[in-house]
Amino acid sequence: MKLNEIKPLFEGGNIFKDENKKPVTVRINKADVDPTLKWLEKIVKLPLIDNKLGSTGIRSTSGDLDIAVDQSKISKDELVKKLKKWTDKYGLDSREWIRKSGISVHFKTPIRGDWPTDDPTFVQTDLMFGDPDWMKFSLQGSGDDTPYKGVHRQLLLASIAKANGLKWSSAAGLTSRESGDLISKDPDRIAEVLLGDGRTAKDLTTVESIIKAIKGHPEYNELVADAKAAFAKDNLKLP
Repeated sequence: MKLNEIKPLFEGGNIFKDENKKPVTVRINKADVDPTLKWLEKIVKLPLIDNKLGSTGIRSTSGDLDIAVDQSKISKDELVKKLKKWTDKYGLDSREWIRKSGISVHFKTPIRGDWPTDDPTFVQTDLMFGDPDWMKFSLQGSGDDTPYKGVHRQLLLASIAKANGLKWSSAAGLTSRESGDLISKDPDRIAEVLLGDGRTAKDLTTVESIIKAIKGHPEYNELVADAKAAFAKDNLKLP
């Protein structure tokens, strides 16, 4: 797994642009995240506050709002329909407010639901379809108290999996590198396979917790080799 294969999951805020190709959305402060999502919940009639992904609501600011949407409960087209009903209410061009890409529906969201006003500010909300419980584990991020981001956790998991002849994917889970067969999408089982017996999903929470779990492993250098090289590109060292 390469760095450029992971970053798009966590880098956002660039979907909606003005005529000069400049983003019209801004970073959002942590204190504004839940009020903004509470407002949006009233429009889409879905649980959003409890389905935050990555560093959304964890770090002091976020470039966008990454939110899991249960694909078994609603389709992308159905969600777009709900959002379009809101834009139609205000006579807005839905193409300037709603976009679709990959597993996501993107919405230009008034911060704190501050709409309509003379000078609103917007954040990009990425409503990402899948299994929320799995996504909250596989795509979890980190706070301000660490130099490592969610992408670095992904890289470390991928490095350890590769050294074990396996492949880690935040979407597919843990699979066989040779056959592609699924090994597990159970977080506790994944922890045991990658880190050893007795380990649980809690040990896979952060870069620091993962490293702590494998320190002293006889094949430690092999386990972290790919991660070490990838981290260096961001001028980071392993804990």
